This record gives sequence, structure tokens and C-alpha cells, in this order.
Amino acid sequence: MFGYIIPAKCELKVKDYDRFRAAYCGLCHSLKRHYGPIARFVLNFDFTFLAILLSYDAETIPTDKKRCIAHPFRKRTCCNGGKPFRRAAGYSLILTRWRLRDAIADSGFLKSLFYRLLARFLGRAYRKATHDFPDFDTHCRTQLECLRILEAQNSGDLDRVADAFAQILPHAAEGVTNETERRIFAELLYHIGRWIYIIDAYDDLEQDKQTGNYNSLAARFNTTDGKLPDEDKDWLQTTLTHSANRTASAYNLLPSGLWSPILENIIYLSIPSVTESVFNGRFRRRLGRWERKETL
Repeated sequence: MFGYIIPAKCELKVKDYDRFRAAYCGLCHSLKRHYGPIARFVLNFDFTFLAILLSYDAETIPTDKKRCIAHPFRKRTCCNGGKPFRRAAGYSLILTRWRLRDAIADSGFLKSLFYRLLARFLGRAYRKATHDFPDFDTHCRTQLECLRILEAQNSGDLDRVADAFAQILPHAAEGVTNETERRIFAELLYHIGRWIYIIDAYDDLEQDKQTGNYNSLAARFNTTDGKLPDEDKDWLQTTLTHSANRTASAYNLLPSGLWSPILENIIYLSIPSVTESVFNGRFRRRLGRWERKETL
């Protein structure tokens, strides 16, 4: 959906790289198994990270060899992640559905046709996901409605706007049974969500300037041709670093496990690297592909 939560491939051991790929393929098969083949269209790295995070205390990582539409002639190693992967699959469908609704509202008639068609194709899978996770669906609806109202007001209150989006992800921790660990997860996911919203707004700044779409940074700062002054960029990098540090601090409270090398790679290395790449104009999202310029 966003494509920013990705590992720094060059810093991963081969076995951990293969394990992340297995998790990515495992989430794809979980989407198909529980919500149908069309649900695979919402597969992304952000929710692969969530699936891995929710599996942090796994004592084993069972895998199978399976074929898929992308590799029909050669089986791929897929992680059988169980309930955490099913939750991540359901959450990704629900959040994608509500993001599509916003995309339809923000787009012109012709461009919105694609989003309308995709939303229609995902309708059955979305309804099943809401049946499985009704509380998360309600929470997404509420927070994105708050975000829509702020956007309609052209709000320049960046903290308030980012908070409206960031409040979605902590609800994904409701499946964690331990109260202390659930609070840790909520803190970590909140600041991940805040970081995603702000970095996405910066990455889309020039495009939103051209299309006339709302951008919280354009509303907050004085921009020139879709670019921020250096002093505002410095302030923005500081607030992004703050959320990255809060994410890392929350993660440090969790015990180590089999997924720790991948989680630590993403939290400690990739998030700062992606921030730098986006600000330098070197980051390019190519959803659905494993390769990422300058990062993987």
C-alpha cells in the first residue's frame, strides 16, 4: 500500500533474506487461502513486516514449497505463519479498502475508474475480512473519517493529521494477549504509522502540487514548486527521527526471537535509510517487486 517498510537487503544475511522472502510469499498464500485469489493484489512489504512482528515470539518458522502465479514453474519457499499471518492478511484488506475509498474521492472521474474497479473486485474479500476482524474495520473507518475531515479543512496541523492516520495501526496489536507486550506493540505501531504518513506526504509533495490534491506538508509549510525550504526540511527530519527513535525504543522492550535479525534490520537500519533516500530524491516505490533502488 505504501512500500516504505522494507529491509536493507545489503545488510541482511542470506538466510535472513531468504526468511523474509518466505514471509512475503507466506502472506501472499495466506491472502489467497483465507480471502480468495483476488486478495493477492493487496500484498505489500508493509504488512509483511506486520506479519513478522506479530510472529515475534514464534519458537519455529515452518515452511513449505509452493507454486504461485508469479512463479508457476518453480516452487517457492513459503512461511506457514498461522494466526499472525491471517491477521496481517485481514488487516491489509481492510485498510486497503478504506484507502481506495479515499483515492476515489480524491481522483477525477477517469482516474477514479481504476480505483472503483479494484474496490469492486476486492468487495467479497473485504466483507470476509470485516467479518473476521470487525473491530479493526470500525477503527479504520473512524480514523480515516477523521483524516478526511482534516483534509477537507486543508489542515496545516501536521501532528494532528499524522495522528489521525497513526492511530489506526496500534489497533493491530489487539491480538497480542499479554497486556504489557500489547502496550509495547501499540507504541511501536503508532510511531511506525506516524513515520509512514509523514514520509509519504513528503514523497508525494511535488505530485500533489501538480494535481492539486491535499498534502499536509504543503498546508503546514510554505513550499516553492512543491519543495520545502531547507529549514523546514531540517525540522521535518527531526520529527521523523523522533518517531523512528520511539519505534526503536519500544522494540527494545521485546524479547529476542527467530525474527529479530529481520525486525532489527528494518527498524534500526532501513527506516533511517529510507528517510534519507526519500529526502535525497533517490527512493522509488515499485510495488509488487522485490528490488528497491538504493535500499535493498
